[in-house]
Amino acid sequence: MTLLEAIGERDRDALRELLAPDVVFHSPVQTYRGREPAVLLLTTIGGILEDIELSREVDGISFFQATIEEHPMDGVLVQKSDADGEVIEITLMARPLAQLQAAVARMARALTELELG
Repeated sequence: MTLLEAIGERDRDALRELLAPDVVFHSPVQTYRGREPAVLLLTTIGGILEDIELSREVDGISFFQATIEEHPMDGVLVQKSDADGEVIEITLMARPLAQLQAAVARMARALTELELG
């Protein structure tokens, strides 16, 4: 399973297998460190993005389309792996700005709900 597929399927186990314990995740908002924070964030992202579809992949860079609140967006997921194949660094970028802002707002709500739940 690829990283993008694991995100889209919100597959925590697959993400734990793919990510190194000290993975660094550069989100559009801030940088996070560690497997468990990355798994939480990536599964939450998978829950707010709909219809994630890979358009092309080049040397660890996945270009994809998705929808957020029924609006199309483009994304780029860059991953770097170590010699053992574990992902050690992830960078997520998205556009256009309106959809990115909608995604950030939904992430904030989702993460607040997780903390309260």
